[in-house]
Amino acid sequence: MAQRQNTISANYYYHVFNRGIDRRIIFQEEEDLKYFLDRMRDFNNTQTVGGIFRQNLPLNQKLRSPASQLVSVVAYCLLPNHFHLILKSNTNDGIAKFMQRLCTGYVKFFNNKYRRSGALFQGRFKANQIEGHEALPFLSVYINLNYRHHRINPQENLIKSSFFGYLNEYDDILDIDEVKKITKEIDSYKEYAYQQSDYFTENKDYIKNMDED
Repeated sequence: MAQRQNTISANYYYHVFNRGIDRRIIFQEEEDLKYFLDRMRDFNNTQTVGGIFRQNLPLNQKLRSPASQLVSVVAYCLLPNHFHLILKSNTNDGIAKFMQRLCTGYVKFFNNKYRRSGALFQGRFKANQIEGHEALPFLSVYINLNYRHHRINPQENLIKSSFFGYLNEYDDILDIDEVKKITKEIDSYKEYAYQQSDYFTENKDYIKNMDED
């Protein structure tokens, strides 16, 4: 279903994830989540972004067009101490560049804000290629409802998920054309999602393997 890859190739889907070092909290306030999501938008382009913080953000629409994006974002879930993404690489080095920009930028922001130094994440991000016809919708549920599998109440914790973007068919971070390939019929996907989520919730070993693979 999802196999660890040392190299990442264009036009394939990958489950990308990382967590805080020593499982520490990496999103402490709503502003932190917003910053991470904003950078997912702004850093997803093939242009050089070395001076991006000296420019007016957000980036113009031309730099956000699909033709200029490093990756297609297919799903995401940000939880207090870790995150999950499904990314489709548009170039051979698209995911590597995108994640390097995203994680480096976020660590600088976080360390400056909270007056700390050193590593924030538990090493380099992990990327597992998603294989098989049924694997993509299956993994989309795992990620979209990840907070539910871990029994984390989104009303009481800092959580951001693309699940409602799936149901509404709108989220300016997501590649909606890719999402529609998964959802097809919204009500059916919603029913499927909750059924699969119940399976994940009842099978803790499966969740542990997915989070640490």
